[in-house]
Amino acid sequence: MLRLLARSALVALSLLVMPAPGMAQPYPSKPIRIVVPFGPGSATDNISRMLAEKAGKVLGTTFIVDNKPGANGLIAAREVVGSPKDGYTIMVSSNSAHAANLYLYKELGYDPVKDFAPITGLTINPHVIVVRSDLPIHDMKELIAYGKANPGKLNFGNGNTGSLANAAMIKSMGGFTAADISYKSPPAAVTDLIGGRIDLLSTDYFIVNDFIKLGKLRAIGVTSKTRLHALPDVPAISETIPGYELNGWVAAFAPAGTPPDVIAKLNKAFAEFINSPEFQKYMDQQGMQGFATTPEQLGAFQRDQVGKWAEVLQRAGVPRE
Repeated sequence: MLRLLARSALVALSLLVMPAPGMAQPYPSKPIRIVVPFGPGSATDNISRMLAEKAGKVLGTTFIVDNKPGANGLIAAREVVGSPKDGYTIMVSSNSAHAANLYLYKELGYDPVKDFAPITGLTINPHVIVVRSDLPIHDMKELIAYGKANPGKLNFGNGNTGSLANAAMIKSMGGFTAADISYKSPPAAVTDLIGGRIDLLSTDYFIVNDFIKLGKLRAIGVTSKTRLHALPDVPAISETIPGYELNGWVAAFAPAGTPPDVIAKLNKAFAEFINSPEFQKYMDQQGMQGFATTPEQLGAFQRDQVGKWAEVLQRAGVPRE
């Protein structure tokens, strides 16, 4: 009888400590995967790795960065859309996969607005136009003059949609032609630019700042309306081509249908990272701007950007694949 009572007590105790059927564990209870649509060394990748380290500490979990480059983020976006809607797979994306691609591809395979749940913006990223150091071009006026005098001779590298759009806009608004050379990611284009295989590139300052300082590349313009703190002596393109402005951006998304409370936890942790003095200093040095938003604000911003990038790419004559 005593053994029977003891056994019954153990069974009752085990029922108390076991979670009830269907009871979810507190989020997060396992590592979170961040899918990045560009290769290691890109601005989006570097931001993701900083975010992974800091937000992981806030949430008490591990973030794993998973690079899935190719097709301007299309490959990564399709994978995230098909992932479980539980908050354990998210995407740190850009204007490429979440705005411009809707215009660039006839069969995108996902809807950048309907198929994703916005978490927060992360950064606004103006581009810098760089040329190889042995090219006799020192500013935008000289680029336009050289391009007009040597039609089709220049090779314009494109490492992502921002590169592609800025190249098209500069050629269109500057009135000259140049060949487009496409790469899977910006760092690959930078390697060829330094090696003399292409002539110029539009990319994030973060990727080329060391090469600019070493004199291996020359910065001749920035795509924001005003000059960057990191490059005070480099004019904005708008100083030569009035009205010019086209900036990239980075933001975080989850698959549509991810629970709102999970989105809220991620938003809070990511905002703490974005607003930290450490990251603020980093962004200022690298020519970026903080872009912390609510999920609703990011959603409204993204919808506006879809229309803007479609207009820019169409006006610039970028073909749709």
